[in-house]
Amino acid sequence: MKIEHTLSPEIKDIEFLSQKINEESPNKRNSHSFAFFIRDNKGIIIAGCNGFAIFGCIYTDQLWVHSDHRKLGFGKKLLEEVEKYGKKIGCSMATVSTMSFQNALNFYKKLGYSPDFERSGYVDGATCIFLRKNL
Repeated sequence: MKIEHTLSPEIKDIEFLSQKINEESPNKRNSHSFAFFIRDNKGIIIAGCNGFAIFGCIYTDQLWVHSDHRKLGFGKKLLEEVEKYGKKIGCSMATVSTMSFQNALNFYKKLGYSPDFERSGYVDGATCIFLRKNL
C-alpha cells in the first residue's frame, strides 16, 4: 500500500470518491461535481466556475473571470446558473468562499450571499470568508 499524491487528479478518480460517499450515505441526496464555463468565439474559456453539490447544498469552489472581461456580469451570470442548477437538484442553500485579499466580498453580498464564518491562519494574515445564500 502506498499514498499517491497528484496535483491533477483524473476526473474518474474524483468521481470514484463521490460514488463511494454516495453509496455510504443513501437517501441523503448525492454528491457530485459540476462546472460552468463561458467561452469566447474561439472556444477559449474567459470565465468559469466549479464546485460540488453535496447533501442538499451547492458549493462553488472556484470562480474566475479573465481580467479583460471583468465588470461585464459574467461572474454574476455564472453564479445565477449555479443557483438555478442547485434549485433544480433540490439544494436548499448555495455556499462559496473567498479570501480577504481577493476583494470579492462585496460582489458576493450584492448577489445575496451573507458571511457565515471566517477562518484565519492563511498567508500574510489573510482570512477565508465563507458565505451562504438560501435558495
